[in-house]
Amino acid sequence: MKRTLIIFIAILMTLFAGITLLKNCSSKISPEISISEKTTDEKEKIQQFWQFYRQATQYRLSGKMANAAKAYGKALEFNEMHEDALYYLGNVYLELGEVENAEKTWERLIEINPYSARAHFQLGDLYISFENEKVFNIDAAETEYLRAHEINKEETGSTLRLGYVALLRGDLLEAKRYFNAVIGSNYKSVEAYFLNGYVAWKRGNPKSALTLFKTAGKYLHPELPVQGVLGEGDTKKGLSFSLSDSSKHQILFDNFIRDLSKMNEINFAPQIDSLYEKLDGFLIKIREKI
Repeated sequence: MKRTLIIFIAILMTLFAGITLLKNCSSKISPEISISEKTTDEKEKIQQFWQFYRQATQYRLSGKMANAAKAYGKALEFNEMHEDALYYLGNVYLELGEVENAEKTWERLIEINPYSARAHFQLGDLYISFENEKVFNIDAAETEYLRAHEINKEETGSTLRLGYVALLRGDLLEAKRYFNAVIGSNYKSVEAYFLNGYVAWKRGNPKSALTLFKTAGKYLHPELPVQGVLGEGDTKKGLSFSLSDSSKHQILFDNFIRDLSKMNEINFAPQIDSLYEKLDGFLIKIREKI
């Protein structure tokens, strides 16, 4: 019994000595100086990244796109996986007309984060740009919009764009289904009402077309609140649809919404045929390129 106890104590002492030796060795292998140097180096990279990123943002917001592209590129040298930097660099390339660089940048973002709905959405918009023959591809656009919708079903933007694709293909019933889905989630969607009005007009239902056309105009020019008090959903400018002229890149139907905004909202009836006839001709020309 005593012999067993002595052996047990000896084993415990050996284990304790071994642990102490390992601690001493590990402290010599990883000195505090090397950890400090690595931390300093990484801090410097982070500071450099944010310096160029903020600079790029300022350039982008002030419309200096060439400078913004260079600054975003420098920022990405210090953090090549930063999603916002890649996203905005793609936008800047698009503004510069460098569509292939924009495409590669958003594809890189998707490699890093396959669930980036905004990158898929931007690629969809790129592929639906009929004026850019190098990238125009409605099948690819549909694929990207469907992926964006799968990732974020709460956003109606991709659903609206899928309606675009259906219109380009001449599938009026499918387009109507998508536009109705948008209106169901966002009852103030000017584009959904306007394009649904075109579908009704094209299918020979002028009464429904006029109702939808008027509704689009209503939400494009919402009534001003009494005594200037804004209600929920109102905007200070009185417009529920953005008509920014700052971007050189226009989406398919932007110009038609602009035409709608210039029309006399008191009497839409005489104006509906002219605008929808113009839209019809526009769609026919694009279908020739598909």
